[in-house]
Amino acid sequence: MLYSLEKKSEKLSKHAKEYIDSTRAIVASQTRLIQTIEKLYGDDAALNPAINEYKRAIEAVENETKDKLDPAYRKAVLEPLARFLSYFPEINEAVKRRQKKLLDYDAQRAKVRKLIDKPVEDPQRLPRAEQEANMARELYENLNTILIDDLPKVVDLRVPYLDPIFEAMVKTQLTYSQMGYEKLEGMRNYIPNENENDKKVDDILQQMRELTICEIKKEKKEKKVKVEASETDEETPRYLSPIAHPLAEKKLTKKLYKTVKKASKVKHVRRGVKEVGKALRKGEKGVVVIAGDISPVDVISHMPVLCEDHNVPYIFVPSKEQLGEASATKRPTSVTMIVYGGKNKDVKAASDYKELYDECFTQVKELDEKLVY
Repeated sequence: MLYSLEKKSEKLSKHAKEYIDSTRAIVASQTRLIQTIEKLYGDDAALNPAINEYKRAIEAVENETKDKLDPAYRKAVLEPLARFLSYFPEINEAVKRRQKKLLDYDAQRAKVRKLIDKPVEDPQRLPRAEQEANMARELYENLNTILIDDLPKVVDLRVPYLDPIFEAMVKTQLTYSQMGYEKLEGMRNYIPNENENDKKVDDILQQMRELTICEIKKEKKEKKVKVEASETDEETPRYLSPIAHPLAEKKLTKKLYKTVKKASKVKHVRRGVKEVGKALRKGEKGVVVIAGDISPVDVISHMPVLCEDHNVPYIFVPSKEQLGEASATKRPTSVTMIVYGGKNKDVKAASDYKELYDECFTQVKELDEKLVY
């Protein structure tokens, strides 16, 4: 009970100090705010009556807090709590002394029992030991009686002792709140009502939107929309080769570009007619992606047959530009082959695009099997 009371009292003292520190922090924050506002306003700050009135109010709050509130709070709250806490070390020391006297008493009793069990030649040793044991018992019992009587009183007196401290805390908070209200009350004459203030803000924002710089931003947005629209239009090719079958539908096309892009990062692709043809003849396996807008068609006309001869699934996509971009090259690409794991069959490096590759491979193979010439 005593240990718990001490810990709770220490916590109360700590939070009481934090409260007064918080009031100082609020005032310091208000001071920094007005200083920053003055810097933003520049020379206009001195001509603004609302800023001057707010600054005057904050300075008044700071001075009154420092000169009146802090000393009163310290005297009525912090110092009484400190005195209350100062009793606990003395009480703890008394408890330690009682424990030491108990150990002394136990030692003397053990000495007496030993002399009774094993008598010695000196007949005076036992009486002396009994006398010392009685003295040790009296010292222990006296101290123990004092603690038993006084400790409950300390616990019971905590409430009447803390009552005036609690009242002082509440009065301090009330005083601080009233003081802030009174000092800032003068700001009412400079602040319009809520509806007027909102209308004023909206008007200023509208004026800012009408500035030329905002129009430039708007034009940039419009240009971005136009670019996005043109990119969307590019997804539908102006030219499509007559041999572009099977042609990937929109969803599969995006998935293929994404797979090619991820595989290109780890160099698991072959680009161009010559390189893809060489890979097929060497027996490399994967998925061949052919651009459907290549002209003349003779450039890639042999590629589907070559894929079928080596049992490698192939698919056409609408755009050579987008296929080139996915293949990590700035130039349009007529054909790209995704070689899962690359030349060295590095499965670990291919794990980043494995799921996409498996989905593309399955769908492309199904389309190839359905193809009828």
